[in-house]
Amino acid sequence: MGRQEWAYCNECEDLVDFDIFEEIVTEQYKGEEVRFKFHVGRCRCCGNEVATDTAYNSRKSEAKIKAYKKKRGIIDIDEISEILMKYDIGKEALADIAGFGKVTIKRYYEGFLPAKEYSDILYKILNDETWFMDLVQRSRTKLKEVTYRKIVARYDRLARINESKIDQIANYIIIRMEEVTPLALEKLLSFCNGVNYAVNGERLIFDESQAWAHGPVYPYIYNKYKKYGYKPIGDGIYSSHGWLVSKLSEKERTVIDMVIRTFGLYSPKTLEKISHSQEPWREKRVGYKDNEAGREAIDEESVERFYIENDLCTEEKIMRYILNCIREITFHAPGTRTDCAFRENMIQE
Repeated sequence: MGRQEWAYCNECEDLVDFDIFEEIVTEQYKGEEVRFKFHVGRCRCCGNEVATDTAYNSRKSEAKIKAYKKKRGIIDIDEISEILMKYDIGKEALADIAGFGKVTIKRYYEGFLPAKEYSDILYKILNDETWFMDLVQRSRTKLKEVTYRKIVARYDRLARINESKIDQIANYIIIRMEEVTPLALEKLLSFCNGVNYAVNGERLIFDESQAWAHGPVYPYIYNKYKKYGYKPIGDGIYSSHGWLVSKLSEKERTVIDMVIRTFGLYSPKTLEKISHSQEPWREKRVGYKDNEAGREAIDEESVERFYIENDLCTEEKIMRYILNCIREITFHAPGTRTDCAFRENMIQE
C-alpha cells in the first residue's frame, strides 16, 4: 500500500501531514510487555502517532505478535513456512508428521498461537533433518505414498547438500537471487571466493576453479546446472537452518550477501566481462583464443593476492571497483557502445 498524502490525527482532529520514523515501540500483549522496531507515523503539528496507510494498524499488530513470539520462544509463521518449503510438504502432512491434529498448522496461519510444546517440536523439525526423518518413518501410515516418496527424495537432496560446501553456497545464492543463470552463478561463486580472502583472509571454496573461455568455472557446478542453459536455475531449496548452511559460518554468509548486493546487480554477460579483466583468469588464458576451450586451474594464491591488493573488502569498495571495470569495458567496446543504453543493459533487469 502506497504512502498516503495526509493522515488523520486524533489530537489535532484534522487531516495532517506527517513524517515516518523507525522507533522502538513498547506495548502490552497477553499481559506482557513487548518491544519491537516499527516505522511509526508522527503528526508534524503535534507529534501524535498517526496511521500512514490503511494497513498501518494491522502491520503494527503483526509486528507486536511477532515480538511476543520471539520473546516467548514460539515459532513464527515465516519459520513454519520455511519448514514446508525445506521438506517440500503441505500443512496437513506436517501436522501428521509432528503428531498434531490435521488442521493445527492451518490454524496457525489463521492467527492461532502455537503452544510452547508444539512450537518446540516445530523448531526441532526446522533444525534437525535426521530427527524429522525419524518422525516421518514413525508416521508413514498416515501419509499418502506420493507424499512419502516426495519427502524421501527431498531428504536425500538435503543430505547431499549437507556434505558439500560449494553446493551450500550455490543453493544460498540461487535462493537469494531468485533468478540466476548458470553463467551468473559461476561468476558469483568466483567473486565470493575472492572477496572472502579480502574480508576474512581465508579461502571460501576448496573445489578447483578453471579458466574457461567464458570466465572462471567450477566444473562440478557447471555439470550440475548446465541443463538450464541460459535460463534461471529453478531448483533451489529455501532454508537458513540445518544442513543447507551447515558448512557456512556467519562471517562467510555475510560475504556471500555482500557479493549478491554488489556483483549480483549486474547481468551475466557483464559479470563475465568483469571476470575477464581479472589477472587470475587472464594469466591462465595466455596462448588461448577468445572462444577456445581451456581447463587450466586458476591459481588460488593469485586470486588471494588480486582481491587483497584491490582491497575488495566492503560494499562501497566493491561497487567502485565494478563501476571502474564497466568504464573500461565501455571505453574499449567497439562502435558506439559507450552510450547510456549500453551501460543500462549491464544491470540485471
